[in-house]
Amino acid sequence: MTALKKEHQEKIADVRNALADAIERARYYDETTVMTSRGKRVAVLVGMDFYERALEALGEERVLVPKLPASD
Repeated sequence: MTALKKEHQEKIADVRNALADAIERARYYDETTVMTSRGKRVAVLVGMDFYERALEALGEERVLVPKLPASD
């Protein structure tokens, strides 16, 4: 049986204005926020546990990328 996962869909601007809420939903409630731009689904915010399980299921590893220097 497939488990159902709660998913929110919001415009990027709305997520930007309420980022703390979207992070809280991902972190504490395992809920996903799908961000849209001009009606198109373009990005997703998921909790770390889900992300790590997805990487493991795909057989992929995380590689941290160095920060870019700040531009003036």
